[in-house]
Amino acid sequence: MSHHKHPKHPVEPGQLPPAVAREHAMVFEAAVEAGRRAGRKAAKKKLKRAARHGGIKLSKALREATLRDAEKAGGRAAHTAATKALRKAWLRALPPLPPLVPPLPPAPGAEAVPPVAEPASDAAAVPVRTRVRGSQIVLEVLRTQWLSQSMVRIVAGGEGFADFESNGAADQHVKLHFANPALGLVPPYEMRSLRGRLAREDLPVSRSYTIRRHDAAAREISIDFFVHGTDGVGGTWAAGAKPGDPLVLSRSKGKFRPDPGAEQHLYVGDESAIPAIAAALEMLPHHAVGQVFLEVASAEDEFEIERPTGMALHWVHRSGEPSATSTMLANALRELPAAHGQVEILALGERSATQEIRRLLSHWDLDQRRIEISSYWSAGKTKRGWRTLPAVSPGSTTE
Repeated sequence: MSHHKHPKHPVEPGQLPPAVAREHAMVFEAAVEAGRRAGRKAAKKKLKRAARHGGIKLSKALREATLRDAEKAGGRAAHTAATKALRKAWLRALPPLPPLVPPLPPAPGAEAVPPVAEPASDAAAVPVRTRVRGSQIVLEVLRTQWLSQSMVRIVAGGEGFADFESNGAADQHVKLHFANPALGLVPPYEMRSLRGRLAREDLPVSRSYTIRRHDAAAREISIDFFVHGTDGVGGTWAAGAKPGDPLVLSRSKGKFRPDPGAEQHLYVGDESAIPAIAAALEMLPHHAVGQVFLEVASAEDEFEIERPTGMALHWVHRSGEPSATSTMLANALRELPAAHGQVEILALGERSATQEIRRLLSHWDLDQRRIEISSYWSAGKTKRGWRTLPAVSPGSTTE
């Protein structure tokens, strides 16, 4: 899901004392260097293991290019981790935020009245907008559309649209923040404050979702949600969403952009990958050729996806097999003749499925720099989250 630019430092250099600024710079330099070494070392092990298990042996030039890319990736990852750690440390050291509206001074001769403490038990009873240090963007649902029995599209916009900046990637994704509607919380959510007032199970939760389409002219963004019964906070929320509901999201990330110079394109994924793959297909030149394999539960989960006429779309049905253990996509790729040359490959989905696809592709004579494989979810890993309202019946559209 997912060509990152180095993030900014946690604070502007001028805000730090010189000694602290030098210390931060040393931490960043050491972290990036360690990340580069770790990335190269890990890549060497992977290449050695692939060769030992029958994989192709890369040329010296391609092997060195792969190791350089691994070094850069390791450095970027270490830089990001150091940024987050230093930002957290700096925020913890900051004094508490002042109130948004300072209290009025008492009238001359009047006795000052001490502030009334807010009872902890009713902390969420009255919605109050709070000052947020993060980067939450608050939109509102404009309309919803069921694309299939298991996929619903949420179109959102409103005043907060001006705060959202699209990075233009096909796989640009955001964190969506969901709050239990029974608590009446009003976004944006000040998580540091809420952690001290709410039980852990009542805190807003976040999930990652792909931006399906960013329409600057209409001032709208669209996000497609995979709905599987009442499982999952995001899908269940989307199934019952209605116009006017808030949609709280973070800044977008992502890096994949289709390569117009590739001779062929091969895109593969399950339901979680359909929004990113569909966005990538719309970005391809009209003369692009290749194949798309999308795994869904049944034919009722299929829907129309715009694409170049030369991109053949194949729907793969699990037909009752659990998505967590499905090997349908790897099996479909095994039926293809091994690709070679300038082929761009995008494979997204469940972790074990994408790992199997990676092993399969290691036997193909391909430029590894044109292969993008990413795990969007892992079987057996569940996240904390409260249940929202029961899902509504698919097939409806709200305006």
